[in-house]
Amino acid sequence: MTKFYNVVTRKTVNKGDNDKHIYHKVGVVKVTNNGGWFLQLYHQPDTNFMIFPNHNDNLPVIDFEVHETE
Repeated sequence: MTKFYNVVTRKTVNKGDNDKHIYHKVGVVKVTNNGGWFLQLYHQPDTNFMIFPNHNDNLPVIDFEVHETE
């Protein structure tokens, strides 16, 4: 099952002695059944970023179909 994670920014507003945190959703991370990780940021429409682990091996080849990137 494809999973989605929210990408947010956090702003801290000082209200006297209390700090209030405001979260703004700026995108989503999608994890597909084939192991693909995709980042979509709302300020860059029609652009999907692929996420890979940081290591010295070659980048993995992910076999995905068209419907998984939409």
